[in-house]
Amino acid sequence: MEHTQSVSENAAPLELIKTHCPYCALNCGLHLEVGADGIEGRSKWKESPLTEGALCSKGMTAHEQVHHEDRLLRPLVREGSDFTETTWDEALDRAADGFLRIARTNGAAANAVLSGGSLTNEKVYLVGKLARLGLRTPNVDYNGRFCMTAAGAAHSAAFGVDRMMTPLAELENAEVVVVIGANLSAAFPVALPKLLDGVRKRGGRVIVVDPRRSRFVKPDDLHLQLRPGSDTTLFNALLADVIHNGLIAGEFIRDRTNGFDLISRAMRMFDLEAAALDCDVPADDLREAARLIGSTRQTMYLHGRGPEQQVGGVDNVRAIINLGLACGHVGGPGRGINMLTGQRNGQGGREWGQRCNQLPAGRSIENDEHRAVVAERWGVTAADLPRTGLTYVEILEAAGRREINGLLAICTNMSVSAPDLNQVDAQMRALDHVVVIDPFFSRSARHADVILPGTTFAEESGTITTIEGRVVRIDQAVPPAPGRDDIEILRNLAERFGVAQHFEFETPEQVFTEMRAVSAGGPVDYAGMTYSRLRQSDGLFWPCPTIGHAGTPQLFTKRFATEDGRAHFAPVLETPPPEPISDHRPLVLTTGRELAQYLSGNQTMRIPAQNRIASRPVLEVHPDTATAARLVEDELVRITSSVGTSTVAWRANPDLRPDTLFLPYHWPECNRLVAAHLDPICKIPAFKYTAVAIQPAPAGTLGANELAGQDPASVHTNETIRT
Repeated sequence: MEHTQSVSENAAPLELIKTHCPYCALNCGLHLEVGADGIEGRSKWKESPLTEGALCSKGMTAHEQVHHEDRLLRPLVREGSDFTETTWDEALDRAADGFLRIARTNGAAANAVLSGGSLTNEKVYLVGKLARLGLRTPNVDYNGRFCMTAAGAAHSAAFGVDRMMTPLAELENAEVVVVIGANLSAAFPVALPKLLDGVRKRGGRVIVVDPRRSRFVKPDDLHLQLRPGSDTTLFNALLADVIHNGLIAGEFIRDRTNGFDLISRAMRMFDLEAAALDCDVPADDLREAARLIGSTRQTMYLHGRGPEQQVGGVDNVRAIINLGLACGHVGGPGRGINMLTGQRNGQGGREWGQRCNQLPAGRSIENDEHRAVVAERWGVTAADLPRTGLTYVEILEAAGRREINGLLAICTNMSVSAPDLNQVDAQMRALDHVVVIDPFFSRSARHADVILPGTTFAEESGTITTIEGRVVRIDQAVPPAPGRDDIEILRNLAERFGVAQHFEFETPEQVFTEMRAVSAGGPVDYAGMTYSRLRQSDGLFWPCPTIGHAGTPQLFTKRFATEDGRAHFAPVLETPPPEPISDHRPLVLTTGRELAQYLSGNQTMRIPAQNRIASRPVLEVHPDTATAARLVEDELVRITSSVGTSTVAWRANPDLRPDTLFLPYHWPECNRLVAAHLDPICKIPAFKYTAVAIQPAPAGTLGANELAGQDPASVHTNETIRT
């Protein structure tokens, strides 16, 4: 543990522990102030990478979860409709026995594992390894399936790897920045709005592609407020105009790409005027955007969930990539096509083997060479490794059909975060055996048979891979309140599954040492990183293949990670939504973040300061739409989709399109409305397009803040647990 001391007047010295905020993928650095009674506060870590000690309100209050009165401190087992505290050995035995019984009766694939994008790299690695070697199931996935898989699939196909290619600090060298479907004010408030201000001050331009105008958008920005679901059409139109006006990077296309001739022919069918009508964006604005983008090589793209969480999410991202490649916007300072990873370790979470189609270090579970390498380094045979399994939503659907009977869930809350929540509760009830590992009693834990108390960010050491692909260290500040950390829990389960020899780790650093060895020579190479190097350098970018290597902040300066070393164009067309708007449901509901809350709220909704800012879901409605629907200020609104109905508060927002509604996803009222439609390539749910109708709620209807059990803190009560 590395620390310094802070001495306040008339008080004992405090240890200052370096760590990173547990919420978004910026991983803002902070000092935890630790005294004799635990964590007493936090202070700035001014030298922390990228954000230099700045924190949003979530980061400033993150430490309050560690000693929270709602923490689960002892294992729980179900007794009828209640939960009873028990010993660790009894809970672990009961957890393991259920999975072993199911495997004997129904086969190993009748068990599944679902995990979260906030886990450290070390825990991600162990979760995937436990699923494959311990449970021997192919069915392991994580909640990053809900946010990063469209971007990852598109970038992997075009470039060969899935990582932000240009550090965010390079925005200082960009002349044009294109922000697509990302609310930077709510998602990344600490660094990105400030970096964009720097672009503007230097005379650069910011182009925003989004149906909703967020706070970071300035009056002089070019805002393309497109019709929901028209992303591919818009970017194809921009590409067609760039080609038509001769603004392409011909030499770059010739020397470093494949497939442009096919793209060029396909773009001849695009008429900018017709595309403008389809997107409901002025044609002159499209022409101006194409001119700005094509007139400089110093263009950076930042794309978020807007284009990605759709049934055509992968194609939407490929359309963005096609435009950027045609203009040569990769491989150097001030340019890059960059995905905005959302969760704390969303990047590492998709690198270390907890996805159903992936082995550690970005290796493919279907690639025989990759399988052989991992098997050899794990000391097993390739035949011991399962093949591709089901994705997150598919696992839940299989549970509903009773094809999957056992579920191990660690730090994921499907009863809030998954689509079609009415079905999710039924799917969870259909399972024979559910084991949950979490620091708090979540809504999903209601369905558990065994609950194992998990650790918070301050109670563990490990590594996280940030939004940029920078691997950073987090240091333990206090011992785990439940007495065991998550790595020990996973090791204890492995022992009971009969694979203890593959999990002989006492510390996270020992896990990381094995990870480095497994990654050597792979697509995601951490071999040259050590815990000491990560602390001395405040993080290293992968690939970092040797101890003497400085890391790789900028990707693709000379070649791409594809087999032929070239980037690949791919022609794409708009994918229509499965349930488009109609006379019965004439509006599009899109979902996203509220700054004060995080994911399912299982952590942040327990912190008073965050709840004072945002205590309930509030639907945003354009004033004209509210008038047409006869909504009344301070009264509730009822939202109806093809799969559900929710009643919430509302407020007018003139910065929305009139045909679009916005609802934050941190409360179950949101995903109760979203159907489980998936992108056919990456299986991401279509959170960004749901056809709905709205009307005033009938008099006397209870709102979200009045319904029992909506606040996660109210789920875990003294009445549900018997000591």
